[in-house]
Amino acid sequence: MFRIGEFAQIAQVSTRQLRHYDQLGLLQPDHTDQRSGYRYYNIRQLQTLNRILALKELGLSLDQIRPLLDGDIPAAELRGMLTMRRAQVEQTLQAEEARLRHIESRIAEIDRQGRIEGYDVVVKSVAAAPFLALRQSFDGIEDVPGVLCSIAEEGAKQIRAGLRDKLIVVARNDTEDEKLDLEIGFTLTRPSNASLSLSGGGLLLAGELPAVPTMATIVRPGTNAASHSSFAAIGSWIDANRYEIAGPCREVFLESFTGQSGFEKALVEIQFPVRRAA
Repeated sequence: MFRIGEFAQIAQVSTRQLRHYDQLGLLQPDHTDQRSGYRYYNIRQLQTLNRILALKELGLSLDQIRPLLDGDIPAAELRGMLTMRRAQVEQTLQAEEARLRHIESRIAEIDRQGRIEGYDVVVKSVAAAPFLALRQSFDGIEDVPGVLCSIAEEGAKQIRAGLRDKLIVVARNDTEDEKLDLEIGFTLTRPSNASLSLSGGGLLLAGELPAVPTMATIVRPGTNAASHSSFAAIGSWIDANRYEIAGPCREVFLESFTGQSGFEKALVEIQFPVRRAA
């Protein structure tokens, strides 16, 4: 028989750990002296303790381990528990691999430019949202601001504040057509059959922006002449982290604006749907 401190030393665990297992009923002392309160363990209990430690190392909780010690759990159920644990570990490894690639891309950026640009890419999921929008082709980027400002101003007037959410531009340029295929409108806080007629012509119709499970995003101030650098930054990030574009780009105006001067200064989030490159 060994006192708790001696048994802990043999098993290479702490006495606190043994007391915890005692309280949970996982591994109780073989004998407790009624007068001194000393706990004594039998060397044969080391096998049970090692089983607890081995199962714990696999990532099973103490509640999951308890029935395994009594032999009350079928092999198929144990296999299911371990299969689930394996999936959890694989998911953790994937997340850590992604984090490693992000770190490597930042190191490469420092090595290449001697500094880190002021753009930080964040990956997130985006839920589906009701979308009141106009889809239109433009000959060039210079034709866009006028329509965008008109939609922003008329939307602010005609759509109730409680219903109106963010102004968004969706670029659907996935063909060889040289024209810009844009969808411009407002996400809504709830589904609605509303439509919006522009005074200069054009009609915004109700639809939906689909959910995107993995969206690479970057925030930039305004749509000024230097805004192309933010697109370059997110493009470099997508390439360095082994993603590929998986859908139309979105520009989300995080604050409202009026007039083209406000449009050029407004805070914008660029969003690119991405997936792991094959």
